[in-house]
Amino acid sequence: MKLVIDANVVISALIADSKTRELIVTLEPDLLTPAFVHDEIANYEDLIVKKSGMKPARVAQFIDLLFQYIDVVPASEFYPAIEKADEAIGDTDPNDVLYLACAIACDAAIWSDDSDFDKQDLVEAYSTSEVINLFDTL
Repeated sequence: MKLVIDANVVISALIADSKTRELIVTLEPDLLTPAFVHDEIANYEDLIVKKSGMKPARVAQFIDLLFQYIDVVPASEFYPAIEKADEAIGDTDPNDVLYLACAIACDAAIWSDDSDFDKQDLVEAYSTSEVINLFDTL
């Protein structure tokens, strides 16, 4: 199973030594994310440093570590699916269109705690608790 992981899930894994972090580094399915996620995470680095209690250099190391387990999908690979994704979710949350387009193009589900993905029917969407239950890693 392939899962497109959104920035909030990655940020959550960076902030706390949690089940989310464990899932990212141990899941068997392919984890994917659109290339812009690096920029989105960079916008929150100060918050991650503050909430995690780690120094900025350590946060940067953790980002690099997590992205060893997440394949970054260039926009050129999911660009053809953007219009379809926008029709399905653009009015609900324009920020989620690229995640949905990535999932459509890669034949993947979405891992996000954003309930907006439940309002579309193009791909499956799973919350973190559902991913935990799916893979029974407890």
